[in-house]
Amino acid sequence: MKYKLIFFYSLSFFFGKASAQADKKLLIEHLSGNFYVYTTYNTYQDSKVRANGVYLVTKKGVVLFDTPWDTTQFQPLLDSIQNRHNKKVIMAFATHWHSDKTAGLEYYRKQGIKTYTTQLTDELSKKNNAKRAQFLMSKDTSFVVDEYQFETYYPGEGHTKDNIVIWFPKEKILLGGCLIKGAKDENLGYLGDGNKIEYANTLLKVQRKFLNPRFIITTHSDWKNINSLKNSIRMAKQLRAEQELRHVVLFGWKANANKDSIELAIKAFGELPNQIRTIKSYEWGVNNSPEKLNQGLTHCFVLTFSSEKDRDDYLVHPIHVAFTKLLPNILDKVTVVDYWAN
Repeated sequence: MKYKLIFFYSLSFFFGKASAQADKKLLIEHLSGNFYVYTTYNTYQDSKVRANGVYLVTKKGVVLFDTPWDTTQFQPLLDSIQNRHNKKVIMAFATHWHSDKTAGLEYYRKQGIKTYTTQLTDELSKKNNAKRAQFLMSKDTSFVVDEYQFETYYPGEGHTKDNIVIWFPKEKILLGGCLIKGAKDENLGYLGDGNKIEYANTLLKVQRKFLNPRFIITTHSDWKNINSLKNSIRMAKQLRAEQELRHVVLFGWKANANKDSIELAIKAFGELPNQIRTIKSYEWGVNNSPEKLNQGLTHCFVLTFSSEKDRDDYLVHPIHVAFTKLLPNILDKVTVVDYWAN
């Protein structure tokens, strides 16, 4: 009976502790040296989602990287930092315009904290009615605070148009924000403001520029697994491979065009996919719309490519160029529209 009671109390302690952690609104964990990871939470698609940020303790004060997502935790974070380190926050940075990064900028500015974003982030924040910073960076910028040096870097579009990363060269700490996903994540998360085509290229720039990081801090995932960047690149490459670029060509023939010449041109167009390897798929058809809004364009040809480079290679391919020489005497009008399929 004694052992059963001990076991019961052990379980109660374990689950009670786990429950307390689950209900906690602000979590602070030591990263390395004077670096700390703090976590707040919010609800996304009916699920509780974490949002990690980082702060650095210096002799001059504390530098905050990304603000709490939970708006009730703006002041508790400042209080926790003051109680732990007897320091005030003096600077705050946001790595893109979404609210899980910028929500606290206005509040902290009113507390006398210097707040920073890029100019692009500010433009998007203004457009989307998000909180804005006091100081704007027009280019990649290096900062020195006390003995610590860090640099901001804009690698290109990915999670958003404006996402930046922050690098500490001496400590080899990379703050990836929402651009870099977790090592065990199975997708790249919300991409409504992202660039599915350039995401992989953007991440590869980060990988090439910042070699052998000791820590990579991600926003919504476990930051303790260093394979997060590799996994993000893998997912972004897969995402890009799944994208399809449509090349839509609409022809309208001259009234006196020879029927045999038209059929020869259509046949030659249909043979291009077998001769030019960058064409992923091909289909064509004749207009039958009852709306009569085709403005004389009667034949539609749709080619699919995997990339803009493949499309561009097709356009200058000798076989395609030779095909276009069949058209001037029979073609009255042409319209071309290219788009990425969503």
